[in-house]
Amino acid sequence: METAKPHFVRRATAPKTRTRDYGVFREPVREDFRKTCAYCLFSEMWAAGPENFELDHFRPKSLFPQLTMSYYNLYWSCHVCNRQKRDAWPSREAQAQGIKFVDLCASSFDDHFVSQKNGKWRGKTIAARYTIDALRLNRPHLVQLRLLLREMDLG
Repeated sequence: METAKPHFVRRATAPKTRTRDYGVFREPVREDFRKTCAYCLFSEMWAAGPENFELDHFRPKSLFPQLTMSYYNLYWSCHVCNRQKRDAWPSREAQAQGIKFVDLCASSFDDHFVSQKNGKWRGKTIAARYTIDALRLNRPHLVQLRLLLREMDLG
């Protein structure tokens, strides 16, 4: 059985920089994520525009300082998802049990999640259930927006 393609495809070659300011990667990361939050999957259009988005260190820089300037560790995130995630990262023991953040640069949405008729996401995997809970991906506002977008045939 063939696994579905990742939801997001990052550029093959990371942009070069001579500075230690990872903010220089804002636009290329934004393009890689198609102006969409890496976690809740809302586009800038539905999440208050690009000024409401930030660069998130997928593996937190507080725990993985060596990845602070790693282009492929930077994800496009809406402000709310970024604040929910903060420096959260499962322990090695938890990861051994499959508890981790779903990385949609490595997996497809459908490999981990089911979008239900009530607007909520259901996790098919331990990783998805952890991600939904840790990032509060079924918060009422997101559920209402998903239902509205579905009603308008836009989501």
